[in-house]
Amino acid sequence: MVADRDWFPIGERVYREGRRDAESFPPLNDMEAQRWWLGGFGAAWAESSDGEESVDEALARALEGRADLLRQLRSHQVRWGSRTVQ
Repeated sequence: MVADRDWFPIGERVYREGRRDAESFPPLNDMEAQRWWLGGFGAAWAESSDGEESVDEALARALEGRADLLRQLRSHQVRWGSRTVQ
């Protein structure tokens, strides 16, 4: 079941290992899964990047052929730093 997946480490593996299988990407319209996946992907990029490729460029490369998902993930950008602790 998709809801039971731990998306943060899956996002990390997509960046670090170059995984491209369908199970390595969060579902469309599941904003929570997408945020966790994007967090993992971004964390792996921040730890491993040599500065030659922006996180957005890395994301576009990883999501080649998945334009709808890329568009949804990019829509999170406006709200990336907007979560607060209650």
